Amino acid sequence: MAKSTMPPTAPADGHRPDVAGLLERLRLAEAKLARRREQQTGMNETDRAAMRYLLERVDSEEITPSMIVRALHLSPASGTALIDRLVARGLVVVGGHPHDRRKKIIRPFDRNIDPDHLDPLTMQLRGLASELPASDARVVASFLEDVLAMVSKTAVPVG
Repeated sequence: MAKSTMPPTAPADGHRPDVAGLLERLRLAEAKLARRREQQTGMNETDRAAMRYLLERVDSEEITPSMIVRALHLSPASGTALIDRLVARGLVVVGGHPHDRRKKIIRPFDRNIDPDHLDPLTMQLRGLASELPASDARVVASFLEDVLAMVSKTAVPVG
């Protein structure tokens, strides 16, 4: 990926960048990508995120439903529906915990699935983010935290 010679905070024409316009374009592109990927794979973004979470930890941790719920910021009911979808598609198996009868352990059916193949955009975005200088990363992270908070608390209009 070619790097720009201009700092991200100083547009070439000296005018303020259209951050709001870029956010809108990002939201539209993300929605289009999500629809296209769901049509191609039958998996929505939450399903894909859950599989990435499992595959990245399968060899180091015993993953429980509550861990997935916390990691993906889901309600317990949404977490149950998610795991049911993944089981129905044959992507995960649910088994008992070896020492605690109350706990369930979630494992990918195929441990050889490459999470980067399942979701290559995540790795590309992680790489892009890792290239930011620390001072820029702090500014971007603060802004994105504010955007995330706004998106999270915005009510969806009914009907």
